[in-house]
Amino acid sequence: MRMRMLFPLLLLAVPFSFLPAQEAAVQEEIWVQHTYEVKFRLKGIVSTTQVQANDSAQAKKLAEAQYGKDITVLSTKKVK
Repeated sequence: MRMRMLFPLLLLAVPFSFLPAQEAAVQEEIWVQHTYEVKFRLKGIVSTTQVQANDSAQAKKLAEAQYGKDITVLSTKKVK
């Protein structure tokens, strides 16, 4: 009975360094963010802002979250 209870605890003690290299690379790729410049119009005024995002779609969503749904996103481009 005690062995049944200890077995799940032993699995938690395995360090993450034993993950296959491919899985580790995929996890690393998810967290890579870039700087995007979002050009938008709000109440007739055109402005730009910079956000950290994984892609241009996420950059657009972040700008909408920051400035509200009333903005019209004109363009997004990655800053080098």
